[in-house]
Amino acid sequence: MRLVIHAVFKGEIVLKKIGIIGAGIIGTALAYHLTKHDDADVVVFEKNQIGSGTTAKSAGTLCLIDDSLPYEFFEQRVTCLNTYKKMNEDTHNESEFVQSGTLVVSPTEDEMKRAKMHVEASQKAGFNAEFIEDPEGLVKYLPDLTPEGLLGGAWTPDDGYNNPTAASLIYARWAREQGAKFITHANVNEILTKDGAVSGIKSSKGDYDFDLVVCAAGPWSNKVGALVGLDLPLVHTKAEVFILKTDEPLDYEFPILKYPHWYARSEGRAVFVCKSHMAMDYGKAIETGVWDPDELSLSGGTEEYFFDFLTERLAESVPKLLDAQLVNDWLGYRSVTTDKLPIVGESDVEGFLVATGMSGNGVILAPDTGRILTNYIMKDEGDPLLDSFNPSRFK
Repeated sequence: MRLVIHAVFKGEIVLKKIGIIGAGIIGTALAYHLTKHDDADVVVFEKNQIGSGTTAKSAGTLCLIDDSLPYEFFEQRVTCLNTYKKMNEDTHNESEFVQSGTLVVSPTEDEMKRAKMHVEASQKAGFNAEFIEDPEGLVKYLPDLTPEGLLGGAWTPDDGYNNPTAASLIYARWAREQGAKFITHANVNEILTKDGAVSGIKSSKGDYDFDLVVCAAGPWSNKVGALVGLDLPLVHTKAEVFILKTDEPLDYEFPILKYPHWYARSEGRAVFVCKSHMAMDYGKAIETGVWDPDELSLSGGTEEYFFDFLTERLAESVPKLLDAQLVNDWLGYRSVTTDKLPIVGESDVEGFLVATGMSGNGVILAPDTGRILTNYIMKDEGDPLLDSFNPSRFK
């Protein structure tokens, strides 16, 4: 299916009128890339505030060595890290990037192979990275780590984490400077169609005509897809987070710590701990389902099973954190697909595109998602990443 664009003339420029639903990290990155084109007329609808929702409940980790994306997408990790580092430099630390480094621990031979592969790729890309074959060598980077039961792992000092809400606000500001309009606290009540193709949006803050509408609504995408009669191949998994603070401040900088099933990073003087989305069991109703993200509160909501899971993991890995005080906790929903890869591209409804189902990798994939989808919309340009993420693979 080729995109059908209805011409709107502004002087000698033919404008493409594009509506984006969702002003999280994906929607704002897309708006920014689109507005680099003089012939793009962009309006972004956000039901809350820019950078809220799932984006606000993201760890923001920018890791070269990780298992949350298959190895074939390593280039996207490099793009992500370089993009956000430059954003932080250009805005004088406005996106709050912290270069904490990442320590990956490997309890199995398969994990050791993955770590080594990512170390080699990181080195080839010009980054510092070290493959650690002796588990005792891991303690150098995390003194309170228990090395028993581990085979080794990997370390890179070059990456870290940022504030995804701050990054979204920067993207939004840059997009506004180039002509985009952001309408916040606006509910999209209806997506209009004409002759089977999308023609506009009815919102709580007015009605708008569009040539194209892009769904970048994260866990709200199921509701948005239903507005055009689509049952998007998405479910939700739970991102349950504990913020722990030791009585005595740690006398070292806590790195991003990556286990196969959970991860942690510093949160100021505290430690942020979360279960990995790769560890979610699609067969367990308590971990996977389709829920209403409007019912989530800003804090709280974590469940007892996660507390038990976390206690067991900390006891065997960083027991010092078991004595830490719980200073905050929250629950978020991730929008995921069955193959744990996003859906990006055209849907079965003409003029309705999707950029959602990031499966826990929204911050990592936002820079490239914005770029490739913009090239497709504005120049009808394909990309191997679009082929991998095409919604048609679920037919």
